Amino acid sequence: MNNTKEKIQIASFDDTLVVGVNSALVDYKLAWNINAKLSLDLARYDDIVFEGVPFSFFYYSAGENYNVYNLVSLVYRDKVLYSHKPRLDYFFLIQNTLSAERQITIMRNLRETEGIGHAFVLEKDRNLRQVLETIAICEQQMIDKKKQLNDIKAVRQQMREREAQLAALRAQS
Repeated sequence: MNNTKEKIQIASFDDTLVVGVNSALVDYKLAWNINAKLSLDLARYDDIVFEGVPFSFFYYSAGENYNVYNLVSLVYRDKVLYSHKPRLDYFFLIQNTLSAERQITIMRNLRETEGIGHAFVLEKDRNLRQVLETIAICEQQMIDKKKQLNDIKAVRQQMREREAQLAALRAQS
């Protein structure tokens, strides 16, 4: 009998820039404005559900070995995903390392984005790391779901191609 205990690996999030955003805009309008200002393509995915409360989630990947961007709402009615002083309405997350110059450019552009009152980089304390972990789990589930959907589409396409081949063979007979 093996008595070794499995250890849970917790991501460090050292390569994730967390920007707190204060904005009165609805999520889709804020995502639209950020997309326009930063030349991104944030798209809405399934909400992050935390303790039964849905928080909107937007995702964009610039491709393998590039940055991944998330916009996550922090407020739903009277529920808050992460409390902070001053008040935050959204997280804008950038995964993978950024150069200092790129970070400065992104922050300047965010602050100039229509509808954003404040945008500032947050220090990663214990509570923030827990929220980032929740977001990361939801993001992974979304990616897995997308891969599964793509696999289903590929199988359906293969079936259509085989049916077409069979129909062609029958027509020749």
